[in-house]
Amino acid sequence: MSPDEQIKRLQKLARFSWIPSGLVVLTLAFLVFGYQSGYEALFVLGAFVGFAAVASRKVAPHWRNAIQATRAGTRLKGVVTILITRDPTSFDDYVATVEDESKNTWRFQFSPHYWEPTEGTYSAETYYVQGVEWPVLLLTEGGIVFPAFIPQKIAKPAESSLR
Repeated sequence: MSPDEQIKRLQKLARFSWIPSGLVVLTLAFLVFGYQSGYEALFVLGAFVGFAAVASRKVAPHWRNAIQATRAGTRLKGVVTILITRDPTSFDDYVATVEDESKNTWRFQFSPHYWEPTEGTYSAETYYVQGVEWPVLLLTEGGIVFPAFIPQKIAKPAESSLR
């Protein structure tokens, strides 16, 4: 799938922005009905839905920022290095390290959607939105990349003044 098609799919996901709040309401409903009815199974369901609600609340802002960036983001040229850790006992771990024109460097985990990235260094267009310090979306020739969690800023070593 081309990066443009991936962006269109990402934009369509905006209609599901209610899911994190919906999971919180559903968790509360299970707990209240479990308390009123005395059915322990409702408490267990409430716990599982609660875990999903917490996870979605951590991930949803990154999706929203990426969607917003496709419509009204500031773009800069940059370079991204993708590293993949393959573990036969679990899922592959994808890490992107990106440096933009302003020489800021960020590292974050991501999940590829609708493409299979390969390790290497690629040119990328980095997207920023107001109020967020890190790039919220990267557009490479192979696909789109956006953080799964809050990125880590990588400090550059200070230039030596002894030269």
